[in-house]
Amino acid sequence: MKKILVVDDEEDVLEVLRLVLAKNGYEVLTATSGMDGLTRAQSELPNLIVLDIMMHQMDGWEVLKLFKLDERTSGIPVVILSARVEPKDKIRGLQEGAIDYVTKPFAVRDILTKIAAILDQSPAAAAGVEGSE
Repeated sequence: MKKILVVDDEEDVLEVLRLVLAKNGYEVLTATSGMDGLTRAQSELPNLIVLDIMMHQMDGWEVLKLFKLDERTSGIPVVILSARVEPKDKIRGLQEGAIDYVTKPFAVRDILTKIAAILDQSPAAAAGVEGSE
C-alpha cells in the first residue's frame, strides 16, 4: 500500500484528503505543521508528500527545501497544495523541487488523478520506500 503524507495546518483540508485518499487505497499520514511534516517524513518515509505552502512558524517553502536537502527524503515526490494561485508561485514550487502544484480549492478527482500518475511514474515511489509495502 502506498503511503502519502499530507502536511497542512488546515484541519478541514487534512480531513478531506485523509478520507478521500484512504478510500482510494492509500495509507495516509498527516501533519499540521512544517516541523511535524519533516519529522513524519523522516521517520515514515512516505511514497509521496502533499505540502501546503502557507503555514505558521515554518512555511512550505522552507519545508520543501529541507526535504530536498535530506538524503532520506530528497527522492520523495512532493505535490504542493496551496491557495497561492500566482504563476510565479507555481514556477517557484517546481524550481524548488516539487513535482506538481495544485491550487486550493481543488477538485478531488483532479488531485487523485495527479497522485496516481505521479506514483505510477516516479522511480522512487514505484520502487517503494523501505518498509512501506
